[in-house]
Amino acid sequence: MKICVLNITPVPAEYLAASRATVDACCAGVLAQGTELALRAPELGTVTLPQYLEDFRNPWFQHLVVHEVIRSVIEADREGFDAIVVNCFDDPGVKEARARVHTPVFGLSEATFHHACQLGARLGALVPDMPGQVAFVQRQIEAMGLSARLIPNGVRTECKRFTESFAEALADPGAMIARLDAQARELVDDGADVVVIACGGLGQVCGTQGWHVIEHNGALVPVVNPLATAVKTAEMMVGLQRALGIPVPGQAHAVRLSADDIARIERGFGINGR
Repeated sequence: MKICVLNITPVPAEYLAASRATVDACCAGVLAQGTELALRAPELGTVTLPQYLEDFRNPWFQHLVVHEVIRSVIEADREGFDAIVVNCFDDPGVKEARARVHTPVFGLSEATFHHACQLGARLGALVPDMPGQVAFVQRQIEAMGLSARLIPNGVRTECKRFTESFAEALADPGAMIARLDAQARELVDDGADVVVIACGGLGQVCGTQGWHVIEHNGALVPVVNPLATAVKTAEMMVGLQRALGIPVPGQAHAVRLSADDIARIERGFGINGR
């Protein structure tokens, strides 16, 4: 099985090896023997730099990102991957891409929160400190029908602004882990059975450092990191599809487009088959 991990912004050639190493470190030991990961990224867009991370909460910027993600998913679909994982907790373009390609497409948020529900009855989530981020993740949880599983004030920001904390973590990940560890314990004290790292960037730091469990008041508490969870979910879903014929995603109320319809629509929008 071959799974494509799709970055949502371009990765310069000089950073490809480091980006690939990060993906491998986050997913180390998770996948079955024979499952391979490949890294892809859009050609167009701005390179993600720590000082510009708050661009992602701007609706116009989000729109541009979604467009390039969908285009990149279409290209990955043509490569023949068994599944595609969009590596961002916003799940940008996931719903739209599922309506365009036949390869199963997964995002981080949906896979992570649903997995977390199987680990504990009550959820807490840690998000980056960016404008509107708490409300954004709360809306994701509500859209998935999981609001009742969230403890009061269950989505909390890291106690350092993300534009500063992520830049710091690239050189000293231990400082971010220490902050998140303290906040995770507060969530557990307030009733959480499981802590979700609800951000691809925070998850990158936690995953590469192997931070998946905390011991608190004599109990082991799961810390769910998104990328490893999403790629394992993709692997499992494709395996069930192969063995049992289960469609991924379900198509009972989906409008599937024929090749002719796709060509007609793309001509109308000047996409020219891309």
